[in-house]
Amino acid sequence: MENFSITLCFALLLLIFTYHSILIIIFSKKRKLLINDYEKLLNLKNWYEKISEEASRSYIIERVEKRGNELINQLNLLNANLIAIQEKQKKLQEQQQKLHSNLLEEHKLLNQYFENYS
Repeated sequence: MENFSITLCFALLLLIFTYHSILIIIFSKKRKLLINDYEKLLNLKNWYEKISEEASRSYIIERVEKRGNELINQLNLLNANLIAIQEKQKKLQEQQQKLHSNLLEEHKLLNQYFENYS
């Protein structure tokens, strides 16, 4: 019975750490994708800023303003997504801490039980 409890505790710990590792991998991949998208948007922004006087100034100004507003909206969306991901990650880390604390408390109670039982 004692071996089963210890095995159960270690299995729960392993499950928690595996879950946390998978979440870290997922969020780091999403963050890399967001960073790549952000860099692409910055490159597009720089390209539009370098447009020469090949077309009329009013056309360029209208197109740059339109594209600039689109870029600003996309950057705001990316920023909002990044903040949401960071908040989710923080919540998941808090949940993991609670699970870990609960697991340690259960392990402590099991140890007390077996000490009293024997």
